[in-house]
Amino acid sequence: MPDIAIVPARDEHKDAIMATLESANMHHIPSKEMPSLDLSHAFVALMDGVVVGFSGIKMLAPVDGVGRAKTTLLAVLPEFRKHGIGRMLQERRMLAAIDLGAQVLITNADRPETIGWYKKHFGYREVGHVKKDHEFGLADVHEWTTLETDLLTWRASHDG
Repeated sequence: MPDIAIVPARDEHKDAIMATLESANMHHIPSKEMPSLDLSHAFVALMDGVVVGFSGIKMLAPVDGVGRAKTTLLAVLPEFRKHGIGRMLQERRMLAAIDLGAQVLITNADRPETIGWYKKHFGYREVGHVKKDHEFGLADVHEWTTLETDLLTWRASHDG
């Protein structure tokens, strides 16, 4: 597989980002689930200059002095899945959240394999469920599993 570059998302990437999100049924923007596509803390995976993946975060208000962030979207084009691109995008947004002052990262997921992936590789734990407002992700799953991870613990386990 050619080299993959993870770079900040830019407006010029929007059409390719939307095509990537559509491949995972996450393109319903604007909607109640995702009012807008905010690129301020978002990343694309580029292969030979072509967008093959996307991820983003948004900062949340601190709780009891603990900085928090929430993942927004993560998708990789089907033909490029299973090559570590999603993991690279996830790690990049986790590092960005730390740089922005977050200690806790919250994620919603609906695919059992994705939930397991977050737990296995990034130290997430389940903290609840949220009803879906729109048909994002799996059409036959009507709620998100909410997960969270401690970013500083994750980083410490990956620095050595």
